[in-house]
Order: sequence, then structure tokens, then C-alpha cells
Amino acid sequence: MDAGGYSMMTPFEVLNRILKGEHMAIQQYQAYIDTLTDSPLRNHLTAILTDHKEHATRIAYYIQTNGGQAEEGAGFTGIMADWKTRLMNLRETPPIEMIERLYDGEDKGLARAVQYSEQYLDSAQKEVLDPIFADEHDHLKQLQNLREGLYDNI
Repeated sequence: MDAGGYSMMTPFEVLNRILKGEHMAIQQYQAYIDTLTDSPLRNHLTAILTDHKEHATRIAYYIQTNGGQAEEGAGFTGIMADWKTRLMNLRETPPIEMIERLYDGEDKGLARAVQYSEQYLDSAQKEVLDPIFADEHDHLKQLQNLREGLYDNI
């Protein structure tokens, strides 16, 4: 136990927090995708959703194979966020607003995950997350491009 008491998190707690973020992203993307008809936008979002599912699997696998216990699902907070997203959504959300919200979630989630990683993880654990963080930076670029493309079409 460090002098600060319970402020320290174990690597597994950190990885589980990051995993929870992936599950929340999955739920949010899924909620939006469910409201869209077939379109290039839906395909883009589905590709990002697929990445998040793969990230969640990769993080959970790392935790399990290194002696930790992976916490599945986004937990209560995630369920509430999902419920709120679906309520706000009900097919009324203009695509531009969807992209703004997804960008915001992706941006905040990535910043938090990177911060946890820097603060608590060793280089081997960071190595697992690096390609995931790279993908998520890419998601931000993709969402930015989608957003600009939509503004051009308004």
C-alpha cells in the first residue's frame, strides 16, 4: 500500500477501467447504428464499432491470460448511458449530432485511457494498448472527416 492509501490502482484495475470504456463505446455506437438505415455513414460507424469490439476482446484476453479477472460489460454507468443515448435518439438525432457525440465520447475516453496508462502501467502493458490507442486516434480522424463531409452536404 502506498502512502496515499487507496488512490493507487493496480494494473488490472486500470485495464478493467479501459475495458469498461470500450464496452461503453460499443453500446453507444450500437445504439446509433440501430437508428440508421443502410448508408455510408452506417458502414463507417459499423467499422469503428467492430474495432471497439476487437479492442475489448484484446484487453479482456490480456487480463485473463496474465492472471487477472476481466470485468465484462459496461457496468451500471454504461447501462444508464446506453439508456440515455437510446432515449435521446429515437431516430430523431440528426447524423451531424450523432457524430459530434461519438467524437466527444471517443475523445474523452481516449484521453482518460492514455492518462491511466501513463500513470499506472509498465511498458509491457502499454505495448498491448498502443495499437488500440493508435486505432482510436484514427477513429477521431475518421469522425472528423465524416463531420466535415456532412457539413459540406448541408
